[in-house]
Amino acid sequence: MPRLRACLLLAAAASLAACGDDHTPALPDAAGDVDADLPPPDADTRDILDRLRDLPGVVSVTEQATDQPGYRLFDLRMTQLVDHADPDGQTFTQQMTLLHRDEAAPLVLVSTGYWNYFGDARDELTAMLSANQLVVEHRYFGESRPEPADWTQLTIENAATDHHVVTERLGTIYRAPWLVTGASKGGMTSVYHRRFFPDDVAGAVPYVAPISFGAPDYRYDAFVDAIGPAGCRQALRDLTVELLTDRRAYLEARATTQAQQGGWTYDRISLPAAVESAIVSLEWAFWQYVGEAACDDVPAVTASDASMWSFLDIVSSVTSSSDVYAGAFEAYYYQAAFELGYPGTMDPHLEGLLQHGPEAYDGMYPVGVAAPTYVPGAMVDVDAWVQDEGDRLLFVYGELDPWTGGRFALGDAADSLSLTAPGRDHGAGIADLQPADRTAALARLEAWSGVTPVLASARARRAPAPPRVPPAVLHGLRLRAAAAVRR
Repeated sequence: MPRLRACLLLAAAASLAACGDDHTPALPDAAGDVDADLPPPDADTRDILDRLRDLPGVVSVTEQATDQPGYRLFDLRMTQLVDHADPDGQTFTQQMTLLHRDEAAPLVLVSTGYWNYFGDARDELTAMLSANQLVVEHRYFGESRPEPADWTQLTIENAATDHHVVTERLGTIYRAPWLVTGASKGGMTSVYHRRFFPDDVAGAVPYVAPISFGAPDYRYDAFVDAIGPAGCRQALRDLTVELLTDRRAYLEARATTQAQQGGWTYDRISLPAAVESAIVSLEWAFWQYVGEAACDDVPAVTASDASMWSFLDIVSSVTSSSDVYAGAFEAYYYQAAFELGYPGTMDPHLEGLLQHGPEAYDGMYPVGVAAPTYVPGAMVDVDAWVQDEGDRLLFVYGELDPWTGGRFALGDAADSLSLTAPGRDHGAGIADLQPADRTAALARLEAWSGVTPVLASARARRAPAPPRVPPAVLHGLRLRAAAAVRR
């Protein structure tokens, strides 16, 4: 248990602060129709801070302290259209951070998929390529939300266009090849950018990025049923049943004490519903964040109440569904129900054990916003583009990550790879690949960027882990879908 606790606490802290080699890398297109007033390329020798301030649409640029040797860190705010199809419509300010090293070096555009959780940390690609890095906060998350917010404009195409605008504007300064990347939902976002604007960057490296074709998508079920040793899977399911049947009252009491001592509130999702969703999500969370090495730490059904609470609190915390997290993830809840879809598993061992219906999780939606109608065509379109027209895509997955059950299919995508890190979970990276796969990935990166990657740099500095989706999010969405089927 101590090993497991240390691993998970470190991950949680990080989250709060996933065919030819002769292809000529594409450069950012600085002559598109989004900003016709962009300045022409020239030999501007002014300080980078002054150049950034003069870019169209820039609201503010503030230099900040950084621990990255050889880099300067800037907080950058830029005006974006809420609806990119309406040039005279509402705008909002999008937040991003820029680690600047050298205008002649490549630039790695990091799609967070959520708020900007990077701080001044470098991504794996940035470290390997000694590149500049631009981290873009996703629209409607963090500080990048319109007021008032028209939630119908939270679409993957509008978000991709946000990144396109950023690429055009900063492409007048950074003219070396760009790569777009991201982990988990950020990796998904990087694919959407490539789908709508395939010429913006030289290549994309999505980490642990799934694509779901339903709300829910039951493709994940067979994959989850085969993860890890059978005995470990059964132990997790036995534990889940035990927690829901004989330990529920104790867990709710411990969660109540935890809330009182830590100041956690449960107005959007009730505390009992938060406890239930944490238990139901335990198996998925174990494989996503912990993995086979901790199978011996799974408590037996005869274990003490205290040890069971400790395990649940580490692996699938009740506090992850408290008000502060519910508010932070409400935009994801909306997107998953609208265009992204989400995973589903059959879970026959939970039949008859749940006490809370879908209405218990309605607080995950933005306040006052109705549940959207799911649009299945959004992901079908992205999948078709990847398989029929995609190129220069490098997908990295973890062998034991349940989200790998929804991995992208390459189809006929050119100059692309889909690689799996053995034994790894949702934190898989290029450094975790088998030697032959790692060599192939590095060759692609060198061809696309023009720079020879240095793997030791990536190993020395890991990117922050993507934020953990609250248990109430996926559980609530699944319950809503099940209720809709019954009706």
